[in-house]
Amino acid sequence: MDNTTDVEAFYRCYPYLLSSSQQNISKYLLYSCSAWIIFWCLLTVLINALHKNVGNQRFIHFFEELAICALSVFIFVLNFLFIKNERMCEIVSLGSQYLMVLTAGIFLMEAFFASWMVHGRSNKDGCPLWIAYYILPILIAAIPTAATYFTEKDYYGTSAIHCFAVSTIDMLWGFVIPVWLLVALTGLKAQLACIACNKNHEDQDQEQCFWARRSVKSLLMTSLFIFSTWLMTLFAYEHQVLYLFIIVTAMCFVLGPTLFVVHTFCHLNTCQKWGGGGIFGSLYAMCPPKVIDSSDKEIETEKPESKAGPHDGPKIEEAALSDPPPKSFAHTQSQRFYDWLTDHTGKLDSHTVLFQSPKVF
Repeated sequence: MDNTTDVEAFYRCYPYLLSSSQQNISKYLLYSCSAWIIFWCLLTVLINALHKNVGNQRFIHFFEELAICALSVFIFVLNFLFIKNERMCEIVSLGSQYLMVLTAGIFLMEAFFASWMVHGRSNKDGCPLWIAYYILPILIAAIPTAATYFTEKDYYGTSAIHCFAVSTIDMLWGFVIPVWLLVALTGLKAQLACIACNKNHEDQDQEQCFWARRSVKSLLMTSLFIFSTWLMTLFAYEHQVLYLFIIVTAMCFVLGPTLFVVHTFCHLNTCQKWGGGGIFGSLYAMCPPKVIDSSDKEIETEKPESKAGPHDGPKIEEAALSDPPPKSFAHTQSQRFYDWLTDHTGKLDSHTVLFQSPKVF
């Protein structure tokens, strides 16, 4: 603790500091992390531009890429450059917090957008006020950042070893809890869309429907991965242990290609060009068209009423003379039952769904 300042020694509980050589290694490792993530984000922008992937589904991903690139610069580059400048270090700390909450907020907006398209509630862009996808995350990020800053202002930029959150005081919760809540809500909304039945219809924008079905499958993984990388970076700076910086570097080198795949494989144009065999092509392979079995369609036919003459006795059907069919105690088909349970139009007949004998395939 000989190299720490008086302010830092007051609330720092970890006895380790990086040596001069370890600090240089950590610095260049994190510089490479920032360059690596920016490279993959730029490549993602280029490929989507070449494949003419446009629309709000692409723009919200582009918003995420901008936020992630800025976040990587703040936590991996500026953190080292302004350690000794308290005022600039304070700004870097604020920026690191704001950009992470902003990124999580954009993920939440993407989850709502995709969920509305999967459930067939909108023909295009999910919400009529689609501009909210870009305004709300900015406002959402500002609230916890401002609240934390005005209550813990004395600790921003005073660490003397990094420009991040100090994990031993309440400042940590302002950095972590808002992001955790946004990521949890994103995962919940995305997973509910994943398990819902497909309610897409022909009037919807089919490119956005394709994007939405794939987006909800990858949202939870991507948002958790970024949040985990951000947390690991925070602990690496706080604990000042070299192997934690190495773990952060490994996570970033996986994160870069992951962002590229996630932001390209959900676009129909890209999948039509790149889908195929092999490890890479299989990531973009499209599902075969769904074949509807004629036996699944309910055909309702009206039987003509027989007009009995005055001297005709009651007619006994041939089927009545044969043995009655065995009673089935099997469950009804789960998909039809779920469709009836969530149907608000009243088109599905309750008696048919609940008591009709299941088909045997």
